[in-house]
Amino acid sequence: MTKTDCFTFTNLCIAATVLRVLLLVYGEWQDRHLDVKYTDIDYLVFTDAARHITKGESPYARATYRYTPLLAILLTPNIYVFFAFGKCLFALADLGVGYLIHQILVLRGMPSRKALWFDALWLLNPMVANISTRGNAESLLGIMVLGTLYFVLTRQFYPACTAFGLAVHFKIYPIIYAVPLVFLLDARYGDPVEWPTLMWSYQQLRLSLLQRLHPASSSIIQDRNRQDKSDLSTGLGRRHRAQQIMRHVILFLTPTRIMFAITSAAVFFFLTGAMYHLYGDEFLEHTYLYHVTRKDHRHNFSVWFYQMYLTFDAPIAGKILGLVAFLPQLALVTFVGIAFAKDIFFACFLQTFLFVAFNKVCTSQYFMWYICLLPLILPSTNIWFRWKGLSLISAWIASQGAWLHFAYRLEFLGNNTFFSLWVSSMVFFISNCWIAVELMLNHQFENVYGSTGRIRWVWGMGDPGPRPDASTSGTSTSS
Repeated sequence: MTKTDCFTFTNLCIAATVLRVLLLVYGEWQDRHLDVKYTDIDYLVFTDAARHITKGESPYARATYRYTPLLAILLTPNIYVFFAFGKCLFALADLGVGYLIHQILVLRGMPSRKALWFDALWLLNPMVANISTRGNAESLLGIMVLGTLYFVLTRQFYPACTAFGLAVHFKIYPIIYAVPLVFLLDARYGDPVEWPTLMWSYQQLRLSLLQRLHPASSSIIQDRNRQDKSDLSTGLGRRHRAQQIMRHVILFLTPTRIMFAITSAAVFFFLTGAMYHLYGDEFLEHTYLYHVTRKDHRHNFSVWFYQMYLTFDAPIAGKILGLVAFLPQLALVTFVGIAFAKDIFFACFLQTFLFVAFNKVCTSQYFMWYICLLPLILPSTNIWFRWKGLSLISAWIASQGAWLHFAYRLEFLGNNTFFSLWVSSMVFFISNCWIAVELMLNHQFENVYGSTGRIRWVWGMGDPGPRPDASTSGTSTSS
């Protein structure tokens, strides 16, 4: 970036910082003077858990703490320094997410000045700033997820594995990104690291197995590391179906994919093992198992909440409902992850959007999970703001507004609005499905990498010629 562009992005970050400082100051005032508090109840839970840690106790001594102990440890300055430390940390993480958004857009060819408009969708978004300054930790997860994608994009393989393992440990849902990531890391991705001896031995075993399946294919197999997997199957002749399946499985299990799985899993299990050593079964129960078996009957945006409310005291019906809710969610997330894997940012956005829309629990903070990815996919959409784009945004906001109206009447006025809330949830769910379909139909599919293995120059005004290799982490030259 030029000095002028850097200064412009700096100005945007200053404006975003001022917005968050104002909200932090206002939040302190509201907490002291109004009955309705600005600070999110989750922040009080985080702080109480951190207080238990400072006393040498388990963070799970605080009822309803359902997170990794790392979060409580990270927020111990709430006790030692000042109460709003965590809020400041989350607001700072917002700026970090904005920085990663800008870097990714510029690396893919967008002029820095134009990228500022998309950066602002996150950095100056009042919903994002409000959620973070109220004390919600989702921006930390945004740093981990976007960090993973940034490291993958720039071929920093081990940092990508580390960030991904940390994200899954921090909150289990990012495991869905494993699907598009492993499909992206095929032979065209190349070998981004020097393989250890074990992986070199695996590569030799793999070639040997493929040669046994078809001895005449030896020369083709040697070239397979730079070809798409469909290339090898051409002209190999008919084989027994089981042999065909075995060959495709072996072709899929490239060293890059195997190493990604091993390294990411190692980071996850190291962190999880360390926390289990400290806090035992209650760590597994509250951090992971609770979210699998969770039956949250409290009103939330989810289309499933009313059915769960009605079946809360019926264990069998509740389990069946949980399975019914989970299966379409799993199928859709897996399908779009595979279908759009080469356009990794769109794949992850669509996965997250559908995961949240179909989830058993859906609150405003969950929207942060996909809003941080939205600026990375909007440049490739053919949807014009007027009128379709405006209609989609209006449907998303209006359906939330209707839900919030009935939720206020239930929560603060004591009116029985459960059925109206359920209808509002249905309308919100339908609007989300409409948005997802329109995004898929109007998305311009863009491979992340070109045939040379470099980052594809997607939004630049023509090919600018030589530019930094994809293995470097610096920004590329804007056109």
